[in-house]
Amino acid sequence: MKAILLAASLFITSLPVQDANAQQRESWRFVGLRRYAQITTGDLVVPAGTTTSGSVMVFRGNLDVYGNVDGAATAILGDVIVHEGGRVRGGAVALMGHVRNEGGSILGVIKDVGTTHNRSTVSFGGRPRTTLGSLVSAFLWLIVLLLVGTFVLFFMRDYLKRAVEVVTNETGRSLLTGVLGGLATVPALIALCVAMAITIIGIFFIPIGVAAFLIAVSGIAILGFLAVAQVTGIAISRKSESETPAGEELQYLFTGILAFSALWIIAAAFTWFPILGAILRMLAFSVTFVAVATGFGAVILSLWLSRPKKNAVVA
Repeated sequence: MKAILLAASLFITSLPVQDANAQQRESWRFVGLRRYAQITTGDLVVPAGTTTSGSVMVFRGNLDVYGNVDGAATAILGDVIVHEGGRVRGGAVALMGHVRNEGGSILGVIKDVGTTHNRSTVSFGGRPRTTLGSLVSAFLWLIVLLLVGTFVLFFMRDYLKRAVEVVTNETGRSLLTGVLGGLATVPALIALCVAMAITIIGIFFIPIGVAAFLIAVSGIAILGFLAVAQVTGIAISRKSESETPAGEELQYLFTGILAFSALWIIAAAFTWFPILGAILRMLAFSVTFVAVATGFGAVILSLWLSRPKKNAVVA
């Protein structure tokens, strides 16, 4: 198939044109290629601020997109390069070449076909990760965690305190319980759906049940992470004599959240260095995963230990 495509492209590009100097921009229209608004040989640039009326194809050259391609972008024996500010509303295909997204946006299938590679992915219009975008995302998450932590500390203090005690006294058990509990969430969700589907009325409430289940699991995970963050803050911070008990708890919680967020902020700052940035993101993810799993298990254990116990029957 690749050989046929290559031969076809060579045949088309060998067709004569009216002017040798205009060969780089000469366009042909074929019955089978009517969906393409422009078909050229050689390099082609879609300038910034311009929009093509449809799909674009180039032979034996690169297609550089700085503006908007209102359709597919195809290159045969060349690369499709979507630069910053560029936008391809359809797929991006490179036969015997590569599709390179250098800060632009591709809304369809991304496919590379070459002699030594064959890659096919689907893009949903997201831009590649940038240093500024990563930093903004990390700081936004930091602000959200600080706000959620403040709410939990003042309105769910007892639950947080019990989870902190479990994390402090039974860290290993909390981690094991959290991992097992996380693995059990999927079977539990399936069991919930099956149980609700038994009755005709229950079928209509499956979406509500699933949403409530996911909210509950997410709430437990967030509460657990905040408990681990507070324990981390206690280990890092020094006790202040001037602070009230509530102020100390808030200081410990904020310190722990900042400690975990610092890993993501540092990783985001090195997004421009792909290898080091990926290593730092993996480190931040691993540490955060352990913290969330430990906290998840701690909340489950705290709820289990605080459950009402039946009174023993005295003979």
